[in-house]
Amino acid sequence: MRRVPNCLRRLLGGLSVTLGLLVPAPASAHDPFEITTDAHLEQYGLGLHTTLSLDSAARICLTSAAPARRFAVGEFPQFRAQFERCAREFFALSVADERLPVRSLSLQLSPEDDLEMRVIYDRPSKSPLAFETSTLNGLPSGAGIVLTVTGRRSFLGQKVLRPDDARFECSITTEGESVGGAPQASSEPVAPSGEHTSGIRFLDVVLAVAVLTMGAILALRSRR
Repeated sequence: MRRVPNCLRRLLGGLSVTLGLLVPAPASAHDPFEITTDAHLEQYGLGLHTTLSLDSAARICLTSAAPARRFAVGEFPQFRAQFERCAREFFALSVADERLPVRSLSLQLSPEDDLEMRVIYDRPSKSPLAFETSTLNGLPSGAGIVLTVTGRRSFLGQKVLRPDDARFECSITTEGESVGGAPQASSEPVAPSGEHTSGIRFLDVVLAVAVLTMGAILALRSRR
């Protein structure tokens, strides 16, 4: 069996290291003050799923009752009632200036120890639907909530809510579809999901490694 030349072995080793560095790491917990909310209109209700780091949740929901040190996961049951009240008031939802009542809510900690808040509201029967939050008051200017709103068959809108711009409205019909043609654009660009972009990058890297490897083999053979 032919031995692989040292120069080719070094090239393949370097490409392997590069590929290893570019392969995406597993999903991690939310960064401080990085909050995501997915709102989805179902036939019988409007569901909101909000995810944020436990430290951020403690700062937002517990105020003076929050421990001065880093909030420990084991302390969550002690403050559960305060977190539930905060989840109920996290957003003020209204339709045609009428407040939507909360039907149910649930809290749980994710495998990354993020706080996941799920709140179900009555289904809007009018338009427009408005989302507003005061939870960002007092937080750094870089804090934000990535709010995404979808209907049963449509994308209704997306916006990054900031401390100085914490309101979003979208028009809906009784079927949960946007009124008019194109969906409302976000007020600022929101990065695509990490899973999608990472998958494209991974395929590009694999193709590049294959092309470079074949080129190196052909170049070595041509020298001989």
